[in-house]
Amino acid sequence: MLHRSVNAARLCGVGIALSSLLSGGAYAADLLTKAPPLPYAETDDFWTRPYLFGDLGRTRLKEQGIDIGLTLGNESVGNVSGGSRNTAANAGQLWFGAKLDMGKLAGIPGGTVGLTLVDRFGDNLNSEAGIPALQLTNEVFGRGNILRLTQLYYSQKLFDDRLEIKGGRLPVGSDFFFGLCEFINLTFCGGQPGNIQGGYIYNWPVSQWGGVVHYNFAKELTLSVGVYDANPNYLTTSDSSVYFLPGVPSSSRASGVLVPVELVWAPSGPLNGTWRLGGWYDDASTIDGGLPGIITTIPGVGGVPDQNLGDQRGRYGIYESILQRLTVEGPKAQGWYTFLNTTVADHRTSFQDYQIALGFKHTGTFSWRPDDEVGFAVGTTHVNSAALSPNAGGNEVPIEVWYGWQATGWMNLKFDAQYVINPGGRGYNGAGVKTDNAVVLGMRTEVHF
Repeated sequence: MLHRSVNAARLCGVGIALSSLLSGGAYAADLLTKAPPLPYAETDDFWTRPYLFGDLGRTRLKEQGIDIGLTLGNESVGNVSGGSRNTAANAGQLWFGAKLDMGKLAGIPGGTVGLTLVDRFGDNLNSEAGIPALQLTNEVFGRGNILRLTQLYYSQKLFDDRLEIKGGRLPVGSDFFFGLCEFINLTFCGGQPGNIQGGYIYNWPVSQWGGVVHYNFAKELTLSVGVYDANPNYLTTSDSSVYFLPGVPSSSRASGVLVPVELVWAPSGPLNGTWRLGGWYDDASTIDGGLPGIITTIPGVGGVPDQNLGDQRGRYGIYESILQRLTVEGPKAQGWYTFLNTTVADHRTSFQDYQIALGFKHTGTFSWRPDDEVGFAVGTTHVNSAALSPNAGGNEVPIEVWYGWQATGWMNLKFDAQYVINPGGRGYNGAGVKTDNAVVLGMRTEVHF
């Protein structure tokens, strides 16, 4: 049914092969969309209304406690320089989201049931163009062109909403890490720890069994602790009982337990922001996702791959994320915004051991286009100097710029350019051949139905 919706959307003429509501890994990330304005405008004008097909009764449903959404996102990108060939690729996802207010529906104040389904499709430009990049140049690709149960949870708020307890099938990035995804390069998108540790930190659209506690010490200060079942079987794309149904075959075993901890300061007022400081620990005894390449030195033996030995000390890392509004230039969201993300994973187990991303966005760049935006970002991903790779010790440096055109109330287009310096860390591909820096042009399309 969802695939038929994708085909129908393409026929609507809403962009080039049109294709996330919440939070990706080194193989996939979330495509966050700009939320439609609320409340829904009483005047149902085709060009200004927030949904392509109109309200369809959703405002009345929300008043009754049922909030639903259907969004199609697509990223079409082309390699014009670098890699092994000039070609293009298209990838996207269709997601359905629903939140049920149990206070209105069942008389349980503070209770919420959440459901998200994500159907992905398309190709990876890095593979198609032979770009040996560490991070995807079309971030929405990945984790299989399949339908996934991304969220199915129950959340309960208590003590005047100071405490929230949440459990079910969840992506880690729904409650931790940096959540925005306004760029096409994965370096600047979604949960950064999962970008470099995607073998065991599963971001959107992969879910896993987990539980989270959020506690508000003060109006602007929150402590969050989570426990997740880190089972690599959730990554499979061949057994529907693993990735779609809320269960795992009895023959499978979790590789460990992932525990993230995060402190969030969210200053309010005109210059609002979200400042995160956190870390994680995974008690598994193997290196990052079984990836080869980390050297361990043994007396009398020399350097050998760590995964052949095992390691009982687990895996861990720390991170910070700052999202801050810098100026107020209009009655709506006009002004400058910035983000700074830094993630450092333990050197002992990580092929990619740190990532840094800095970006800026301006909303309302032109007075006659108050909802249009421009964005710029630069980042780096480092390859562990102990890796058995010609890229060892190198830094991949992507630079990205885009212009976001709010074409209608329900469709946004971003015209994008990326320049990836030293793809892979030093530019070497899997065959050990040096490749040039890559120039990638693209467009992201988002449509709210």
